[in-house]
Amino acid sequence: MTTQGTLPSIIHSATVATPSAHTYTQVYAGATLSPVINGVTVLMAAGSTINIKVKSISATANVFVLGNKTVALIANPNLNPTN
Repeated sequence: MTTQGTLPSIIHSATVATPSAHTYTQVYAGATLSPVINGVTVLMAAGSTINIKVKSISATANVFVLGNKTVALIANPNLNPTN
């Protein structure tokens, strides 16, 4: 799954995934497993993928998440664009 016209640039094991620092958009299972994705237990066949925005995932061995680093824009909230 592409995000804003780009391919995923990172792959992390679900055991070390950090949804707060990365935007994951795909889950890959290296074996037949049942990870908990966004609070739902999902049976995945070996070699299968799910295209979904991952908000949370269980630390399941042989499950990987693909996505991109989250970019946060830091700006002064007191700026007045009309000046």
